[in-house]
Amino acid sequence: MPLPRHFFAPSFRHRHLGAFLATIVGTMVYVAVFVTAAEASLATVTLAWNKDVSSRLTVEIPAAGDETATPQAERIKQATSILRAMPDIASVTPIKESEAARLLQPWIDDAELLKSLPVPSLIDVTVKTGSTLSADDVRQQLKTTLRDVRVDDHAAWMADLARFVNGLVVFGGVMIALTFLTLILAVSLLCRTVIATERDTIGLLHIMGADDADIARHFESHARRLALPAAGLGFVLAIISAAGLLYFMRHFANPLTLQQAHWVMLGAAVALVPLLAVWVASLSARLSSLNYLRTMP
Repeated sequence: MPLPRHFFAPSFRHRHLGAFLATIVGTMVYVAVFVTAAEASLATVTLAWNKDVSSRLTVEIPAAGDETATPQAERIKQATSILRAMPDIASVTPIKESEAARLLQPWIDDAELLKSLPVPSLIDVTVKTGSTLSADDVRQQLKTTLRDVRVDDHAAWMADLARFVNGLVVFGGVMIALTFLTLILAVSLLCRTVIATERDTIGLLHIMGADDADIARHFESHARRLALPAAGLGFVLAIISAAGLLYFMRHFANPLTLQQAHWVMLGAAVALVPLLAVWVASLSARLSSLNYLRTMP
């Protein structure tokens, strides 16, 4: 027996349960979408970092502590000459002192103190694609002339960053799972509340020939109607928040260096969340209503 489309709508509206359900769905979608977008953005930026630094080395030449030693400018020149003579190196770029000082400004804001410190000279090195040249190989070449030179391949801090991001992904997954579990429980309780208050009406519907599946389908469709606009609003607000996060993260990595496929996967993951929330809300309404109706005499 098909029921009128808005048969139980007054019960939701008069008890403000419809607005409460929409608020829950919108809030849950906002949290889930933002967490998903933040996780995906962080993983994307990490991938961009890894892609950018995987073929790059940083050569560090400590400042000469003895005035009788070789001048720092000469030491930089020697290191640059050795590096450019190595066949597996694509480019060698000495970092200017002003740029090195700028990198230290977040920790040392005193310009006079910064000038007095023995700041090491840095050289940015790019290794040719496909080369197996390691930081130890470069260090051994340079130590023939500069015994105190250091070479960093960024592998250690990139591994730490990858573990940190993976931990955040797991934590975010737990948050999303708890969010959807809360949504399921909330929708189920709301539907059961309406059924309990409309017990006499439901009994009359049974006498008129409506079965439990017809009534449960009505709650399913009504939950879907309430969830759709709320999920859309939560999705839009979460995208705005995620856009602000991406705007902030542009200082750490250039997202444009990633392939289009990564952005397609990111968009698909984020767009799936509100659709999944609407489906979960409607399915929860149907199943919880059906189970509760079967317990009624």
